[in-house]
Amino acid sequence: ANSPEDAKEFVALFNYGFIRRTCLILKNEAGVYDHIAIYKNKKAIEPIVTLYPGQYTRDVWDEVIDGEETKPATRDMILLEVAEDGTHIEMYATGACKPDYDNHFQPRELYYELVEKIGPIPTMGNISGGNKKYIGQCHLGAWEHEADWQADTIHYLIETKGVEVVFSHYHNVDQMGHQIMKYLKQRDFSPMSPEDYDDLMQMVYEQADRYIGKFMDLLDNGWTVALVSDHGQVCPEHEPHLMGDGTGVNIRVLEKLGFTTLKKDADGNDLYEIDWEKTIAVAPRGNHIYLNVKGRNQHTLPDGTVIDGIVDPADKYEMEEKIMTALYGYKDEHTGNRIFALAIRNKDAMLLGLGGPDSGDIIYFMAEGYNIDHGCSLSTTQGCAETSVSPLCVLAGTGFKQNYVTERVIRQVDIAPTLAYLGGVRMPRNAEGAILHQLLEKEF
Repeated sequence: ANSPEDAKEFVALFNYGFIRRTCLILKNEAGVYDHIAIYKNKKAIEPIVTLYPGQYTRDVWDEVIDGEETKPATRDMILLEVAEDGTHIEMYATGACKPDYDNHFQPRELYYELVEKIGPIPTMGNISGGNKKYIGQCHLGAWEHEADWQADTIHYLIETKGVEVVFSHYHNVDQMGHQIMKYLKQRDFSPMSPEDYDDLMQMVYEQADRYIGKFMDLLDNGWTVALVSDHGQVCPEHEPHLMGDGTGVNIRVLEKLGFTTLKKDADGNDLYEIDWEKTIAVAPRGNHIYLNVKGRNQHTLPDGTVIDGIVDPADKYEMEEKIMTALYGYKDEHTGNRIFALAIRNKDAMLLGLGGPDSGDIIYFMAEGYNIDHGCSLSTTQGCAETSVSPLCVLAGTGFKQNYVTERVIRQVDIAPTLAYLGGVRMPRNAEGAILHQLLEKEF
């Protein structure tokens, strides 16, 4: 309604295009286009938000369609670039977060108190691809917001609610690593240089360091801080063979070995559908291979037809042996070396903390240098650019020795018993881990 005559207009689409916002590209006092204003519609007098290049704007209030309802919601935004003649802009917006999303809180009233005292819960940033600017400003900007919100919330709960134990999960390093870790070694499909990716990893670790630093004041008040990770990540030395990928069904290796079969179209091209009448086994996620066993594995086709498995239960043991032997014999065509480090039966995997009714009939691990990034390999795996799958563990504060490094192999399952002991409560029932007595200040 009050737009200058020289303003340029465009429409921004949100919520899969169901929400449309009128936007103006505006000039500064020098007559150069350098910022934008976003309006609910053309009749609006005041903008929802005004964005300037490089300024990451948090908690922009707008709307989102939830089912049949339109509800208020917040998202973060950043204007990355504006052409001086107003013919081009680059803008990023996170997903939206509804202010009534209270079902992750107990008691639920706590959610609304935190929104009032700290601010709306930020949405997670997730930008991948081959542009350092997008990742550095958008992805890290969202996680900086997350760091501030979590830290402010935790301090508020400690100071006002008497909270004595806090678990915080800050996922920025993991999410960044999954996007770019494989590019730390130059490859034909690398969108950027290894140096650019190395810079981004440095930036994300510095961000995590800033987050951890927000809690160092607790050490002066008698707190104990445990810094742990569930895993590391590696950059593979060789081209991955797409076995051990946790994001879908791993087809090609088992297809080459004759254990997985895809359906074909009329021209003989692969369809995205497994032919269960010809498939002996599938590898649907990292580390696990399931046999297509009669009486156990039934498959309903799109037309409603139900197909039973094809492996006779009496032949299951021998078929497992056949598959494991084939895996060990599978070699990389460039190096001539094996790509599988270990393949064992479900019952044997119990020794590694795996196995059981939900795990595969065969558990396998990729050989060092051929893994995707983590999970599909043993935890001792090393990778390119000094990367490693091994997790980290740093314990500081009341109860622990200072400036001490242990040679003990620390596992995730050791953390809960140790913290329980320091807190003066019994170990969790059925705990598999053990107290890290070597690290304790007082003799155990």
